[in-house]
Amino acid sequence: MEQNIHIDEISMEKLVLHRVGNKSMDEGIGIAKKLFNLTDDLLEVLMSYFIGSFKLEDLYEFNHEVDLSMNEIYNYCSSIFEDAEHNFYDQSVNILKHLYEKSNHVKIKGGELYVAYFRDCVVDDEMVDAIGIFKAENKDTYLKLKLDEEEEWTLDFEEGTDISKLDKGCLVFNREKETGYRVVSIDLKSADAKYWKDEFLTITQVQDERFQTKAYMDLCKEFGKSAFKEEDKHERVDFLNRSKDYFEHYKEFEEKEFKEVIFEDNHEKMDSFEALKQDFQEKLGIEDTADEGFFISKPVVKKAKRGFKNNIQLDTQMEIKILSSQAQADGFLERGYDDEREMKYYKIYFNNEK
Repeated sequence: MEQNIHIDEISMEKLVLHRVGNKSMDEGIGIAKKLFNLTDDLLEVLMSYFIGSFKLEDLYEFNHEVDLSMNEIYNYCSSIFEDAEHNFYDQSVNILKHLYEKSNHVKIKGGELYVAYFRDCVVDDEMVDAIGIFKAENKDTYLKLKLDEEEEWTLDFEEGTDISKLDKGCLVFNREKETGYRVVSIDLKSADAKYWKDEFLTITQVQDERFQTKAYMDLCKEFGKSAFKEEDKHERVDFLNRSKDYFEHYKEFEEKEFKEVIFEDNHEKMDSFEALKQDFQEKLGIEDTADEGFFISKPVVKKAKRGFKNNIQLDTQMEIKILSSQAQADGFLERGYDDEREMKYYKIYFNNEK
């Protein structure tokens, strides 16, 4: 079931700032001696910096190839959730040391590691606590203008962190502990962030209805690209339109029903689709739960359907755009070959121009 997370009223209760370097360059770590004193002005700035970059769409969970209990960050977070008052600082140091151990590639930048404890997060209408782990790597140069005693401007500069964008970060919500908590993260796609997701946090995406909907729509797009010949573009567009229409109009996905609606009696295409699906799932590590069915996430459909190309571009500087599979189902579009001109053609039927 799709989970809803709200952090509109989130409040920060604890914060510690450590320094982490690159291990391959032997830069070491800097351990803070105490927690930050969180004034109102500082809280306002930090909350915007920490929370502003999260989209709260894709959910992740801690995992481990052997057993979840062997995931370091999972254990440190569990200890904090059990007794934040006594365990927060010590476990933040453990988080720092673990990050340093994983920062062993020459391209990984050193920076500041912030560990925070939050209250008043809402997950599926339940109030839960959360742990924030944030890393600031990139520095910018800022100009500083000052008036001296003679009211003349002096110009200086200093290096600092741009608070409009967080480099790396995650929020761990105290929910679904048995399966690895619920985690949201940023910067999972940049070239140097693999260590953050796969080696430091070791998280995988929760295969909920959002994930299932997107994965299956991506599969349909991939099938549209690979399974139709160049001369069968109208069939490709028809398949993509049928797929898009299915996800838009049905509330729940059932694979058998989907194949019957999309492919009708075309068993050859159905078998090709099944073969691509198995290869697609194996490459992405997706569990085959389509037989069980899942509720279709309409926000995901709205976003994903933009990638379903429904146009046929012709070499005569013309383009045909087919908005629905119904147009071809009703026979409004025909494809043929003109022997006299020795050219292919499309014949379009309609009642009135709009």
